[in-house]
Amino acid sequence: MRNSIVSSIICMLFTGASLCSAQYAQGRFGVGFIVGEPTGVAVKYRIGQSNAVDGAIGISPYNQFRIHADYLWQSHPFHEQGLGLHYGAGAAFGTGRTNYVYSPNVGYFRTHEIGFGLRGVLGMNYLIRNAPLDLFLEAAPIIVIAPGSDFGVDLGFGARVYF
Repeated sequence: MRNSIVSSIICMLFTGASLCSAQYAQGRFGVGFIVGEPTGVAVKYRIGQSNAVDGAIGISPYNQFRIHADYLWQSHPFHEQGLGLHYGAGAAFGTGRTNYVYSPNVGYFRTHEIGFGLRGVLGMNYLIRNAPLDLFLEAAPIIVIAPGSDFGVDLGFGARVYF
């Protein structure tokens, strides 16, 4: 089921991008998909040339719900015109199962937890010339604050169509 949803989103994005003519410039608001941590819908709003806000909503391994939002700084340090670098900070929220917990009355059981963490983001994106489409790859170290302290890394890649 999960693979068919991702495949459908990819087909819709590339079909939409191929229908757009070269006269349409990249817009400020992009929507697409992300595969990784989480896998789901990715959005981005360009505030200006060097700043943006992005986020994603989806599921992580073991069917955990995840949402994150980041404030980004964007730069273009490469000679390739469409290739850019972005970095920033944000927050993540999620729900899901935790390890087994022991209760004297019930025995071992799984609990559902609500989690919150702070994340840093480092990534690359490529704006496809003459199309309202970008491809991106990012890594985001995350410090989990609740329900307990922990550390992890979110990895993801995807594409967005701009309006």
